[in-house]
Amino acid sequence: MIEDKKEMKQELTQCDECCSKDLKHVPQKGETWCNECGLVHKDQKTEASDNGAALFGEGAHYQAVRNDKDINRRLGGTGPKMKYGSRGVVNAKKYYLLEKIDRSSSRNPHPFAQRVKNNIETLYGRHALHILEFLVEMSCRPLTGEQEVIRKKQDKSLNGRLGMPKQSICRKKKGIKGSSDEQNAVIIAAGIVELAGEIGLMPKFDRRATMEQAGIVPKQIRNARISINRHWKARVTMGWATMPPRKEADDKREDGIVQAMEHIFDMLGDHLNQEDYERVLYETEARLALLKEGTSKALSINIEERMLVSVSVYASLTTFGLQSGAADLLAGVFGLTSSGIRSRYDALVKESASGKFQGNGAFDMSQTCEELLNEPHEQNALIAKFRLGKVCGKRFSLS
Repeated sequence: MIEDKKEMKQELTQCDECCSKDLKHVPQKGETWCNECGLVHKDQKTEASDNGAALFGEGAHYQAVRNDKDINRRLGGTGPKMKYGSRGVVNAKKYYLLEKIDRSSSRNPHPFAQRVKNNIETLYGRHALHILEFLVEMSCRPLTGEQEVIRKKQDKSLNGRLGMPKQSICRKKKGIKGSSDEQNAVIIAAGIVELAGEIGLMPKFDRRATMEQAGIVPKQIRNARISINRHWKARVTMGWATMPPRKEADDKREDGIVQAMEHIFDMLGDHLNQEDYERVLYETEARLALLKEGTSKALSINIEERMLVSVSVYASLTTFGLQSGAADLLAGVFGLTSSGIRSRYDALVKESASGKFQGNGAFDMSQTCEELLNEPHEQNALIAKFRLGKVCGKRFSLS
């Protein structure tokens, strides 16, 4: 082994291209760099202590493009020659130098997966990336050779679902796939985060900021989420992965209410002064507390979360005489109709007065809900969660 090291050292005393002796040996990558011309020399012999696990094998972070620095020249047919042709090159020496540098570099074998990871970290934070990195690998890296052999023996349906989600998403028709690789990476990142929020791996995020920033639409994220989820389930069927336990219905309901509150009060912050904003916020919190939302005993459990919060806010605005034009604003947040919000509000007020709807007075418009609610808002789990988010300035919400 000592003799091998001596041989390597003698071979790399000067650069093959410019004969410079200003070299930098990088044992972690098994390379020697020329500081003069930039050429990367691939070491012919790599020691076991040279972090070979990071360079070779199934878990490699980098993948060498060759095992001998001149093998491609001897074989011919390199990429640049195929595209441009070697004849007629103005500066042949520079052309061959750049070609040699290109062949001598170690490259990430799955750059798209890294692009998706970068987007998750940028858009949702490093903590989200730590949780979801395995989903990125599952979505953007092919099956192992052994798994691929098994996949080919399956029926057509399972075979298709076991295919790499990235390929399925990026090959959809225009309007479903992105307009560029970067946009596709954002779509897959958003789909992974949305799927993780649905199954309870992490808090749910609002997709609107991502869509506005990247120029994507809901159906693109939805398609990515469905493709990744189908692939994940197919892996579970084969015993290659496990699914985490799903959230209970009560937890999903609570998340839906909190998300709707966040969206609506983000919008109202642009239309109400601080005093009215606080009054409407506290009145709506009290109304939801009277309805026991955020618990398994919610009295309005049959009303969809977004509609319930929209109607509750509309009722609070009505209490303070601020309802003019409010139904249109509320409807615009979730794509509902203003007439639907008003009619549901009228029905709940009438049913509450007749006793048909038992809501603890949440829609008794003869007095404020704050007056009806004897206990402090903080004692309600839903309200405590929403207020904590407001205090911390966080915006964890459903998409």
